[in-house]
Amino acid sequence: MHKTTSHLLHIIFFVFILNFTLHSQENNTIFEAYEHYVEAPREVVYLHLNKSTYVKGESIGFTAYVLDKKEKTPSLITTNLYVSISDENNKQIKQQLVKVNNGVASNVIAVDSLFSSGFYNIKAYTNYMRNFDEPNFYSEAIKIIDPEVESYVKKSIVKNDIDAQFLPESGHLLHGVMNNIGVVIKDSQGFGLPEASGEVVNNNGEVITTFKTNKLGIGKFPLFADINSTYTVKIKHANKDFSFPLGHSVEKNGIVLNVRHLKNKLFASVVTNQETLALIQNKRYTLMLHNGDGYEIMDIYFTDNTVVTKAIEYANIPVGTNIITLFNENETPVAERLFFNYNGINALTSNSINTTKEFDSVSVQLKYRDIDPNIFNNISVSVLPKESKSYNRHNSIISQTYLQPYIKGAIEYAKYYFNNVDEKKKYDLDNLLLTQGWSSYDWNNLFLPEKLKFPFEQGILLKANINNPDHLEDVYVLHHFKDNAPQYKQSSNNGNSFIFDRIFPEESDEILLSRVEDNKKMLPAQLYIQSFPSHIPRLSNNFKTLKPKTSYKISESLTNTNPILLNFDNVQELQEVVIEAEFEDIKTKTERVSRSVFGIVKEVNDLDKLTYLFLEDYLLTFRVRSVYNAESGNMSYFNGRSSGSILGGGPMQVFFDDVPLTDTGFLYQFPIANIDYVEINRDGTGEGARGANGTLRIYSDFKSMFRGRQDQTTQDIELPLTFSKKKTYYVPKYASYKSEFYKGYGTIDWKPELHTNAEGIVSFKIATPKVPFTLFIEGIANNGQFISEEKSIPLD
Repeated sequence: MHKTTSHLLHIIFFVFILNFTLHSQENNTIFEAYEHYVEAPREVVYLHLNKSTYVKGESIGFTAYVLDKKEKTPSLITTNLYVSISDENNKQIKQQLVKVNNGVASNVIAVDSLFSSGFYNIKAYTNYMRNFDEPNFYSEAIKIIDPEVESYVKKSIVKNDIDAQFLPESGHLLHGVMNNIGVVIKDSQGFGLPEASGEVVNNNGEVITTFKTNKLGIGKFPLFADINSTYTVKIKHANKDFSFPLGHSVEKNGIVLNVRHLKNKLFASVVTNQETLALIQNKRYTLMLHNGDGYEIMDIYFTDNTVVTKAIEYANIPVGTNIITLFNENETPVAERLFFNYNGINALTSNSINTTKEFDSVSVQLKYRDIDPNIFNNISVSVLPKESKSYNRHNSIISQTYLQPYIKGAIEYAKYYFNNVDEKKKYDLDNLLLTQGWSSYDWNNLFLPEKLKFPFEQGILLKANINNPDHLEDVYVLHHFKDNAPQYKQSSNNGNSFIFDRIFPEESDEILLSRVEDNKKMLPAQLYIQSFPSHIPRLSNNFKTLKPKTSYKISESLTNTNPILLNFDNVQELQEVVIEAEFEDIKTKTERVSRSVFGIVKEVNDLDKLTYLFLEDYLLTFRVRSVYNAESGNMSYFNGRSSGSILGGGPMQVFFDDVPLTDTGFLYQFPIANIDYVEINRDGTGEGARGANGTLRIYSDFKSMFRGRQDQTTQDIELPLTFSKKKTYYVPKYASYKSEFYKGYGTIDWKPELHTNAEGIVSFKIATPKVPFTLFIEGIANNGQFISEEKSIPLD
């Protein structure tokens, strides 16, 4: 170490404080290509999942945030988002096309019979994202527990085996200069090994330097590299010794990039050695600072000094992940270093939280003083037991937006770097970026075609082809369905096709087309229809997803420090003894989760439609009586749970296709043929105060509503792909609400789309929890600010 310090004292170090200037070469091909490459807009998507570990029978609740990558604001271009779940063999299990409004979408996915115990990968992406190799999509693994397969959730014993990587800053280990070496140590499960200590020794067995990793298994050490030496890294963990070669040859000639942070400035140094200086003296190198949007470049020349340093004010550096790339005189990238600028990240936190008990529910109010209620905002909240082990998610909306898209691989516990940020976390993030090597931008693949292959998508487009030439001048009608207004089209210039665009059919919607003749007579359209998109596209990428980190213990060797020497014959000496045991087993067999509805669900079958004429007749068979008020024109329903009267108190809360009704008059003598199924929740469990008298949910069968004269007037179109119907999240029921299983893996509630009121307050209700609980909150506000926080709440 003394020798290294002495050598450093003789390095002549010059710092040039220069302003960035635009490079003015005539043949600026690589920079022109980059400028064209980043001109194209980008989107990034984040899924806030209500958990990372699910029990079969529950539902996966998610809120999707689709953002403009450059502006960090909700994307207003794309309306189509694809969500897919695949198993560990990359077999597709479930897929959805969901509609995005103001950059936000939400839905649920049932963890049903298609799932078994194991890990699954959930992805979310837009069609437009497929144009680029950058990981702007969302990809994260989830775990499913099937109590029929796993009798216990075990804290397993895993093998004490580690993998270590040592990564020189900017990718080169250069002779005769001080190099920074990043350290990444992972255990046998692929997660960072915390607080691991190591030492670096040369080929003479001398200890050159030491290091220690942080809680995520990342660290660094300095190394004055000598081309005549080889280096070995020795690590001791769980009483077992490991030895790794450094893994990089010391280069005789070359250039390295070094980044240092000091107060409000970043110092970027371009460093070479004496052997290289004579070869590159007075040759032009170019230093480029970029972040996927704007960029600045400057020329670097080595004269008589081996170090050229650029000092940059953080105020002049874009917020978030930035990249410094060094190009040689042939404009070939030779070194790259990532760094992060925290200044300007707009993370909002709640100023206060209040809870109030109301009957069988708890009202929660979150106050956000800094949210402008006049600007669109969305907040999603997962409510889990405080002791939950099922929210081991790696990303937050902030890390997914500011960090993950710029890195090639998945980042373990990336959200750590953005919660309660202090100097240590800034230091840890810089060490992480030191170990990442090259960014997610591929300098060999920067050339985009003038027209991108995969366009933005806004709904589904129907190309209508007219089969009969006698019908070319007729008007065609796409009939109204749900929130989609009717469209009227006519071919132009006697063409034989035309387009219906921006339609948003759901799987239960019927698409009906008519042709209007000159005499105003409406007839079936008789069109050949092609729909786009017609299937969910596959996202091609080699992104390796991290699994959620579950509880395990690393086997530890026992060493006998005071051996007893026994002079026994035929005794075998044991080199290592490994303790294997199970800890914290949690029984699951009796904790099977019921279907996510609380009441009874009755599907209206063909026999029911022959037996009953109206909805009220059908409901009466389940002790639900209806009363029609001729004066108000409303229907009231009573669930008959009282022993004294079949009316049983006040009227039930009625929902029609998940919309709470205040005007129920249209349900009077509603044909049972137009009903798909009903859900009768007599106790109103899970509905809060509005369920005090029970709830009745009615789901319509729209196809049956159009039966009758449609055969004479309309053409019915079956589309190969439609939007998934937005489903309500129902809180699952558990066998016990005091068991260790429920505390670790149960769900209290999920609120996917909440908004502030005029006072900046977010309000919601949950069924009264039986245990202390934690709110996992994510969201967007103020057109560029983010919310990501956890709030633990005790029981009163």
